[in-house]
Amino acid sequence: MAKKASKKKKNSTGKKSSGNVYTKIITIILAVIIVGFIVYKLLPETKSDSNKNISTKIIEQNDSNAAIKKEAQKEEDGKEAEPAKPAKADKPAKKPRSTAAVAKSIEGCWMSTTGGAVLTMKDFEYRIDFMGVDSGKPVIGTYVVENNIITFSNKQDPCKETKGTYEMTFDKHEISFKCKDDDCTKRKSTLVTDWEWLEE
Repeated sequence: MAKKASKKKKNSTGKKSSGNVYTKIITIILAVIIVGFIVYKLLPETKSDSNKNISTKIIEQNDSNAAIKKEAQKEEDGKEAEPAKPAKADKPAKKPRSTAAVAKSIEGCWMSTTGGAVLTMKDFEYRIDFMGVDSGKPVIGTYVVENNIITFSNKQDPCKETKGTYEMTFDKHEISFKCKDDDCTKRKSTLVTDWEWLEE
């Protein structure tokens, strides 16, 4: 009888120990599930936070790139706004003669190539003498030179104090006058021709 009782005791402790193992396993499985669930819930939030940080950094980088582009565009616009420098010509342009040089170079006696008249110019005074028996009085007056424009004004009749403006074309041996405005018919008809240099 004593042997049977000890066997029964052994069996009951065996059942208890196996029951404890199952309980531990179930507890571990539940703990793993709970921890996995918690990790699963927390992990997307962490990912979204990191994604937010990345997207924030990208936006900031794009903003800084846009600011750099704006600055570069402003600099380019500033350069374009600067006045363009004129292109250098292959040959330097001829400088117009000064008024004093022109006035000096036309002084002297000139003979009309078409109609027997002599034009004398000196010290801003001029005189047109006509040749022939019925030539009439000379035309006497003053002149003013500005670049290649000359303005005559008569001191006496015909056309006393009437001004006449002409454009001059001349070199050392020839001069010609193109009328721009002159109401004095005699002076106009005489001057509008080519003249040759009489004095060297």
